[in-house]
Amino acid sequence: MAYDLYEWRLYNFPLTIGLKLYDYIIFAVMTIAKIYQNFFFRNLFVNTLVYLVILACVYDEIRLDGHSWAYILSKIAVGYFPCIVWITFFNVFIIKPILFKKKVKLFFTLLVGYWTCFYFFMNWFFPLVGLGNFKTLQILSLIINGTFFYFIHVVITKKIMDADKDIMNFKSELSFLKQQLNPHFLLNAMNNLYGEALAEPDKVPDRILNLSDMLRYQIEASKKDFVLVEEEIAFVKKYIEYYTFRNERLNVTQNLEGAFDEIEIPPLFFLPLVENAVKFSAETAEPFINLDLKVKCRNLSFTLKNNYLDSGSRLSSTGIGIENLKRRLEVYGLKHDLSCKKEKNMFVVKLSIWHLPTAVS
Repeated sequence: MAYDLYEWRLYNFPLTIGLKLYDYIIFAVMTIAKIYQNFFFRNLFVNTLVYLVILACVYDEIRLDGHSWAYILSKIAVGYFPCIVWITFFNVFIIKPILFKKKVKLFFTLLVGYWTCFYFFMNWFFPLVGLGNFKTLQILSLIINGTFFYFIHVVITKKIMDADKDIMNFKSELSFLKQQLNPHFLLNAMNNLYGEALAEPDKVPDRILNLSDMLRYQIEASKKDFVLVEEEIAFVKKYIEYYTFRNERLNVTQNLEGAFDEIEIPPLFFLPLVENAVKFSAETAEPFINLDLKVKCRNLSFTLKNNYLDSGSRLSSTGIGIENLKRRLEVYGLKHDLSCKKEKNMFVVKLSIWHLPTAVS
């Protein structure tokens, strides 16, 4: 077993490195996006860029006269201000309200007038402040670059706002979906407790304690985005044990393979599947559940089989559990495959999830 694990890691080393590199790139992009959301840093970056473009435009001419760096920078600062004013005016009062509203003819008319005024202003202003003669090509480059970065700024800001809005919506929906699980679980549990209270009332206090342990885990797990697979397995075992105690005929086989203390999944993913299996198999003469769970290299495979009555069933499924699970898989954005099918009085559910997060990352 140890050799197989070593061999597997050896052959999959490039894949592991690639996945780690991908995680680092995503982290870097998200970090840059967060920094860009900061008003101070965003404007510091844009203004520094404009300052450097002006420096490239006028440095040679001023430097040839033998002036110091302090003199050069002071002159550039004087020339920097009107350039920023003109760029800001153009972006805010022409591009944003006119071009974005697709008033193309008006935009190009104003664009020609803007460039004409800007050209004559710079021909007068540059010699006045000692920056030399106005250089059309360099300043044209400055304006184009400024406009280009403004477009980038608008697009990035809009995407960040949309992403934040989506995240808030997803969080609200996830919270709602998690809250649905507790009533659904309690409904099934209370129905079973009612039956036990009539048949074996002396065992009800212990059953209530067992139920409270499971509810405690549900409450704590619902506060988290991800939990360890081993925690979910422990909960599923308690759940099955809870119902096996009442229905001694229930035969449960479990096949568990993998490092469950390293991989994380969203909480209570297995619960709706196991709930349905326990509930519908209980109607049969020889109820059984086969549970198979494998974890390998951040990939999870879960298969659940149970028998059920093909006809004459007194139970009806609300469908809340399965639909809840499907929607949570979509909201979490996990690459997955979920299938449910019936095979000769047997219900088979297969859930595969790829690229799950690790506990240490």
